[in-house]
Amino acid sequence: MTPFVCRRTGQAYEVGEPLDQDGEAVVHAVISGGPDLALKQYLPATLQRRPDLEARIKAMIANPPAYRTDASGAVICAWPEDAAYVSGEFAGFVMPRVDTREAVTVPDVAMRQATTWQERVAVAENLARAVVVLHDRDVVIGDFRRWNLLTGRDNWVTLLGCDRMQVVDPESGRRFPCVAGRDACTPPELQLPAALSCTIRTSSSDIFGLALHLHLLLLRGAHPFQGRWRGGGDSPPEHVLAQEGLWAYAGDRRLDPYPGTAPLTLLPLTLQQYFRAAFVDGARNPETRPSARAWLDELVRLRESLVTCPIEPTHSYGRHLSSCPWCPGAPSSAGSSPLDHRPRQASAAGSPTAVAVTANAAAPPPAHLDPAVAGTRPVPPARSNRVTSGTRRLEPTPARRRWSALRLAAWAVTAVVAIAGVVAVNAVSRRSALPVHDPAVSAQAGSTSTRPAPRPPGPAEALEQIRAQDAPAVEALADSWVAQLSARPEGTEPTERLAVDAAILAGHDALRRQHPDAVLLRSTDWNYDGRFWITVMNERFPTAEEANTWCDTNRFAPQDCFAKRLSHSGVVEGSAMYRR
Repeated sequence: MTPFVCRRTGQAYEVGEPLDQDGEAVVHAVISGGPDLALKQYLPATLQRRPDLEARIKAMIANPPAYRTDASGAVICAWPEDAAYVSGEFAGFVMPRVDTREAVTVPDVAMRQATTWQERVAVAENLARAVVVLHDRDVVIGDFRRWNLLTGRDNWVTLLGCDRMQVVDPESGRRFPCVAGRDACTPPELQLPAALSCTIRTSSSDIFGLALHLHLLLLRGAHPFQGRWRGGGDSPPEHVLAQEGLWAYAGDRRLDPYPGTAPLTLLPLTLQQYFRAAFVDGARNPETRPSARAWLDELVRLRESLVTCPIEPTHSYGRHLSSCPWCPGAPSSAGSSPLDHRPRQASAAGSPTAVAVTANAAAPPPAHLDPAVAGTRPVPPARSNRVTSGTRRLEPTPARRRWSALRLAAWAVTAVVAIAGVVAVNAVSRRSALPVHDPAVSAQAGSTSTRPAPRPPGPAEALEQIRAQDAPAVEALADSWVAQLSARPEGTEPTERLAVDAAILAGHDALRRQHPDAVLLRSTDWNYDGRFWITVMNERFPTAEEANTWCDTNRFAPQDCFAKRLSHSGVVEGSAMYRR
């Protein structure tokens, strides 16, 4: 067996059998190190690709969160405890050993119909608690993929992949960004052309992923951006709905929850408001999302308010309801959901026939944690609870304008199948959709032809036409600062391409109506990461400050407009200056 030496203690251990592995490292048992330790040993290619790993791990060891419940109990996360060296070279780190043999992922618990309401509330509370513990140490999780969120029979939640989280060196103040790509848990503001490996995030970006998993848990697997699409055409992909703030429970007629989905009234009013703030308000301003501590406080209150059904003892529900939501009139199995039954809001504190659930229904807060984390029912936080951070702002989501991009997209999809070249006003017009032909296209004097060719009926062809028309004006902006107004990712799947292109086209048209000098470019032609359609102002600014002043003067929200230096050099780092 290969020996390794721990940096802090100088003690040598033997590398044991492999327990797990991925494309970056192998997790081994530690011989003579006790059953509660494991070694994460990086592959040589990983160490070469990520030269900052040793400094990152040392910073994490110097600034640990309260991740252990006690000396031998469960851990909140697999945090590095010591750096490991093989033959004098950095090789990885020692961490708590997590028994994954009987563990399941949090999304699996959320989607499993047999999961009881008590279990759902307990796992939700413990997930929020884990996020609070990390946020209290200025750690941003970033990666909320399912295999990084584990839970077991005791409903305790353990987070993996800690070496990919954003951390701060307490001595130098250096920040090590999250190492995470884009996925279904990526918040809207990060679905934009930026190098995620060098983007400094704020804790508000974690709240989107947290709220998504809490939504799945508390509403019995209901996804916040999945439902019955009534907007016309094919339903846009989830990340587009998230960018528009089209939460299925928001009351927007374009997207309704699927029939039989758990009703929102299962939850107390404060939690309902928190979901709206996370998914609707947060799409425009991420910092309006409630903090992890605010979520934890309300989940503790929900757990403490649980009562037992007087008819079926295996059922429980919140005291804010006047009757058991799982009983449509007769006893049913624990956790079953009457699809045609809507819980009634209680007018008083609770039903006189309800019996309080015992305090150990959910996993109790660990005794060693900061009392502020465990909580003893502090005053409920106001809805305006905000997360603040000294880091720079993230790249913005496209602004939500008066005319919804998705509504225009629905019209565009309908127009594609109409007679070519004819602009028709059909049933969609009764929903106040705007015609595709836009006078703003011809209003941009000096940037496009004064008599442009007719717009093609297909949104992809229309985008290419605008791009070609604007190309001379955009080229004149090279090596100068501009005000960037919008960036929207291209569709990757053939099934979603039409709707995504239509949404991009509609969003650009909306900006062009308000600012006729706006021009369209494609990220692949300039210094961006990824494939995006970008809208910028056709105006050169000598400095980034002057470009951002333009954004201020035109009353754009900070997340909707910022300075970008266009270049063909391919250099992305340092080419954007974000407004505060």
